[in-house]
Amino acid sequence: MKTKSLILASVMATAISAPTMAADWFIGGGVGAQQNTYKGSYDPVLQNPIEGGSQTQHLKETENNVIYEVRAGVYLNDANRVYGTYSYNSDDLSRQQSFLMSYDYLVGLGDSNKLNWFIGATAGMNHISPDASTLDSKNRFVWGGQTGLMYKINDKVSTEIGYRYLKQDYDVSGPTPTPYSGAVAGSETASLNDSQQLYLSVDYRF
Repeated sequence: MKTKSLILASVMATAISAPTMAADWFIGGGVGAQQNTYKGSYDPVLQNPIEGGSQTQHLKETENNVIYEVRAGVYLNDANRVYGTYSYNSDDLSRQQSFLMSYDYLVGLGDSNKLNWFIGATAGMNHISPDASTLDSKNRFVWGGQTGLMYKINDKVSTEIGYRYLKQDYDVSGPTPTPYSGAVAGSETASLNDSQQLYLSVDYRF
């Protein structure tokens, strides 16, 4: 918990200082793909003595679905920016809504400085709503980083392609009062360790 608090505090401190250092504010939006790898298990209340041993079933499934995002922030100068992002992702197992704060360091590539490589850190909150009615929705702290390429189309408009990794800590359990895969009632667990995003966005400076 201490590590998570320090990560969030560092990103927030940079963002709070933005108004006094601001050069260019921007708004934008993007679309991409998010990969979520879930793990889970089902443990029946009644064990079948004929089969012998535990009949616990384990599941590992990777979901790839579209992610949508909107964001707003500020370029402190040519090499630093901070921004907040809201993103939405839905797959067969859950729906996720993320509220993230990010910082990027930009490195100009070439004399024109139109193409920039960026790398940075992200921290925030993710709300996960499982499709299984027996599992509760949860708010979870997430953190990670991103990198990619940003291209300035003109003084107002830029576009970028990026990759973001988010470390998650989602782990829930609940009863299964109705038959599951033909088995008797029992309990199930679900966890999501991390998510990976590949996105394309367009920003407007003002």
